[in-house]
Amino acid sequence: DYKPISLIGSIYKIVAKVLSSKLKKALPYIIDERRYFFMEGRQLLHSVVVANKVVEEVKRCNKGCLVFKVDYKR
Repeated sequence: DYKPISLIGSIYKIVAKVLSSKLKKALPYIIDERRYFFMEGRQLLHSVVVANKVVEEVKRCNKGCLVFKVDYKR
């Protein structure tokens, strides 16, 4: 009993690894630093913490502020 060997998966992995290493070098120049969820070492939760701190600061200073949330749907 012989099973055919598919090399498509391994070629895909090699190409994906090469492209991801090239893209990793270019991403900091393409994506704005405020886009936390695309940056290595940052989590989506960090931007929530920053938003909470901004709201707390506005409340503490008794200043007016406009805050809005954009909900993107696919």
